[in-house]
Order: sequence, then C-alpha cells, then structure tokens
Amino acid sequence: MIVDDREHDLIKRLNAEKVSFEVRRLPVGDIMFQHNGTTALVERKRTDDFAASISDGRWREQKARLATSGAIVIYLIEGSLYGQRKTPEVLSSAIWNTILRDKMCVIQTRGLEDTSLHLQQLEKKIGYTIKGNSGITSLVSKRKRKADNVFLLMLMTLPGISERIATAIVDKYSTLQLLQSQLRDDATILKEIAVSTKRNIGTKTIKTLCTFLSFFCYRNLPHFVHIDRDLSSRLSQSRSQTCSHCCS
Repeated sequence: MIVDDREHDLIKRLNAEKVSFEVRRLPVGDIMFQHNGTTALVERKRTDDFAASISDGRWREQKARLATSGAIVIYLIEGSLYGQRKTPEVLSSAIWNTILRDKMCVIQTRGLEDTSLHLQQLEKKIGYTIKGNSGITSLVSKRKRKADNVFLLMLMTLPGISERIATAIVDKYSTLQLLQSQLRDDATILKEIAVSTKRNIGTKTIKTLCTFLSFFCYRNLPHFVHIDRDLSSRLSQSRSQTCSHCCS
C-alpha cells in the first residue's frame, strides 16, 4: 500500500493501527496498490470535499485522469451525504453515474475508521484469486482480466453452462481451439470431466457445446447430439471457408 504524503489524517490513522505502508507523492489518486501486475488507485474524499469538487469541476477532471491511468479505480466517500453544499440527491446521482456509466467502484464509509478497514482488506485481494465457485481472478487490470478469463467468461454465456461447469472445462481444455478440436474428434470424452465429486459433464452440456462451438463440422459428433440445423446454418454463414476446410 502506497499512501500520498498529503493524506495526513489517513497516515496518522494507519500508523496508529500499525499498518505497513509506504508514503510518497502520487501523481494521481490518494492510495495505490500494486501486486502481481495489477494496479489499483483509490481516491478518498470526505463528503464535504466531494460536494465541493462537483461544484468546481474537480470531480469530473479527477475521474478523467483516473480513467486514463489503466488501473482499477475505487472511490472511498467518507461521511453522510446530508448537510453538504449539494443535495443528497445530487451526490447520490454522481455516485451512481460513476458506478454505472464510468465503471468505477464507489464505497461510502462512515469515516476514517471504516476507510482504514476497507483499505486493509483491499490490500489482501488486489491481484489475488478470490476463492469461490467461478475461480475468476477478482480485481485485476483489464488486460490481465481478458487474458486470464476470456475463455471462461465466453463459456458461461452459453445456455446451461454454469460457472462450475465452465471452470471444469477450462481446467481440462485451456483454449477454445483445444476444446473445439476435442469436440470434433470425440465429444463423448467430455463426459469424463468431473464438475463435482458426484457429477460429471452430461449429455445436455455436450450438446450445447457442439451446437455453438462445433457447428462447422458434423461428421464426428456423437450420435446422441441432434444439432439444430437451422441454428447451426445461421451461425456458420460467416464461416463458410472454415467449414469447407474442416469438412473437406
């Protein structure tokens, strides 16, 4: 954790709690985390400064600079939205715009104590894999998130493919090309993939994978897979050359 040298009250609080951190001047953001190639910038604002920054334009300017940093951006808003220069409705609207439109995280805290708590917990998660059903790496940069999880996330968009099933498939076939190759050669092999201690991948899942991922080659599909030919025809229109090469 690196804290900007102008965050005097936060530095004092972290020192009092015996938190390990570095102090230096940051060009953007108030707190920075770096781990495993992932960078997160935290902008800390008391609600009075939050309201003032909307009035004088700093709020928009700071967001623009943070957005171009390439880091994960997190706002910590300290205090109540009531009793400020702007109405609670205006402040709440600015928070939701930041979350929904600008795709930045916003957390409201009661004060410095909560802020310190959140920062210490955040440090334990930046750049790490958070254990759960999906196994998706949480809080990583956009580039790393795409590189690590794009195949997993793609599988999860298919009908009936849950996080658990997608994870089991990716553990066995790390790329789309490897999975497609197996589907063409012998799709029934996927029945050997364990989803849990009591369940393997089933016929319905294999049918879904064949329908959406192996629509360009029918010859080696298992007998129990009855492809929706109309769907497959629509999907393959843009891949006529691939189909011709595959099935020739």
